[in-house]
Amino acid sequence: MRLGRLTIGILLVVLVLIVLMPATFLQATVTVIPAQYQNMIPEDLIQNMGTALAEFSVMTARPMTAVSVYDFFINKHPDKADFYRLKSEALISAGDDVGALQVLDQAISLDPSNPLLLTKKARLLIKIGKSSEAEAVFSQILQIQTDKPQYLSVVADIALEKARYLDAYDRYSILVNLTPTDARNWEKRSDVIFALLTIPTAGANASVSLKHTDLYTPGIKGYEQAVRLDPGRGDGIKTKIEKRSDEYVARTIQELEDRYREFRYLQPGEKPLGP
Repeated sequence: MRLGRLTIGILLVVLVLIVLMPATFLQATVTVIPAQYQNMIPEDLIQNMGTALAEFSVMTARPMTAVSVYDFFINKHPDKADFYRLKSEALISAGDDVGALQVLDQAISLDPSNPLLLTKKARLLIKIGKSSEAEAVFSQILQIQTDKPQYLSVVADIALEKARYLDAYDRYSILVNLTPTDARNWEKRSDVIFALLTIPTAGANASVSLKHTDLYTPGIKGYEQAVRLDPGRGDGIKTKIEKRSDEYVARTIQELEDRYREFRYLQPGEKPLGP
């Protein structure tokens, strides 16, 4: 009985040490376990366990413990951008935004066309008061050409956020073909379409062909498709449809621009579109 209690006590102490000093535990897997047996422990298992312990450390207000875990993995895998990203996020939790930015730059150097990393950098630059540098990064994001849905979604969202409606329209149009069952992409594409049909300057640089294309119909159909794919969002999307009656909303970019030239729906001092 005493032996059993002693064993349980030892296991509990070991468990506590693992939780409190995960980096030390991980280092032990390299230094204590004989080399011939280390290959028997799957690397994915070690990484999953380590990141879980690091996330728990952040949740329990010990972000620097998480940083030490990510440093362990960075030393083992210096070419994996994801560990630098995770370390950067832990440093942000620790209040070290400048250090986080430096580590994030290391991640970007390994994966320079990753819009997820670049977006994190831009947001962090804004946080520390470097808005002009952040805008340069946002512009860099909008230059990325990719067919990866996860990346393309980020670029499209940034284009929409920055009111680059034509860029957003192009990317969301690609996305709905790549991910036809994603309701959010259909909804966002329709949001962009109706921005082009209600903001007179939004489509100013559109091609002649696009300006004369009926966008109203695919815009409504996109909302309807989003409802079919995600009925839970139906009420909100149906409200958008009701607000976009074809009696008031132009069907093409050209029609919208013609209306503004005719009726001069302009802000005080604003010049009419075109001649």
